Amino acid sequence: MPYLNREQIVTLIRKKKIYSDSLIIRNQIQPASLDLTISDKCYRIKASFIPNNIKISKVIKELSLTKINLNKNMLLEKNCIYLCELNEKLNLPNDIMGKSNPKSTTGRLDIFTRVITENGKEYDFINYNYKGKLYLEIIPQSFSIILKKNTSLNQIRFFQGSNIKKLKQINISVSIKRNQITAYKAKKITSAIDLNKINFYKSHLYWEKIIPKDNYFIIEKDEFYILRSKETILIKNNQAAELEPFKDSFGNFRVHYAGFFDPGFGSNKSGTPAVLELRAYDTPFIIRDGQLVGQLNYYEIDEIKKESYGISIKSNYFNQNLKLAKQFRK
Repeated sequence: MPYLNREQIVTLIRKKKIYSDSLIIRNQIQPASLDLTISDKCYRIKASFIPNNIKISKVIKELSLTKINLNKNMLLEKNCIYLCELNEKLNLPNDIMGKSNPKSTTGRLDIFTRVITENGKEYDFINYNYKGKLYLEIIPQSFSIILKKNTSLNQIRFFQGSNIKKLKQINISVSIKRNQITAYKAKKITSAIDLNKINFYKSHLYWEKIIPKDNYFIIEKDEFYILRSKETILIKNNQAAELEPFKDSFGNFRVHYAGFFDPGFGSNKSGTPAVLELRAYDTPFIIRDGQLVGQLNYYEIDEIKKESYGISIKSNYFNQNLKLAKQFRK
């Protein structure tokens, strides 16, 4: 099941297999994915849901607390649930399906998001031959956020056929260094973050630096942490990769959210570490240097001849180490 690359996604757009209420701009089309954008239609809702065989319009009537007009900047409050209609719509062929994931910035801001389809039975999965609208559930967890129409929080990847071919896999572990900044923990009481303000916010107002005295520290319950992987990652131009969290038996925490690496990621001599977003489940959990947190699976893709992930397409995290979201000052 190879990934479709940029040119193949462009072909789907030209054939109206992907279309939009707004213009699909060049910057939305990544090396192996398409950025999805929020429309002006948004609702604060009472609960999350899976539509199954119920129309989403009916679910909105049942669950909506208030309608929000995103033609202007609006505040989405921490720990509240929102449902936004996306600009992009699909008219997929019988042999193409899609999977969605949060963008890197979305994960680093601890914004929990997932795509919902009409008659969908699971999140973030767009079935073969799907025709219709896409919706995005948004739950800011650490910070309240400010956004407006055409903001992009998620991306979609497309696959053709059903023959899954994993090229290889590597284990991913966490890097913890004594007496150095090894992680950031989100502060509980902060101002809201305007997602359109880049390199704007002072990080110390939103994040606490974790400088352990040994090669471990304790992840506290219900706290959000940014760390980096011990391994460096290199994705060739004919590959794409997904970071899959290990099952619960490997630790009482979860790694979220994006977990997708475009062709060209880490394209330097030594590769680039992955930034990891961790949250403990129900109890505090000690995490040590080199502890396994996930598995990186590599998949085939038709080679990207130009404009792979990196500086040429102004990718935000091509040279990352332990890097916060792009809204924070360097």
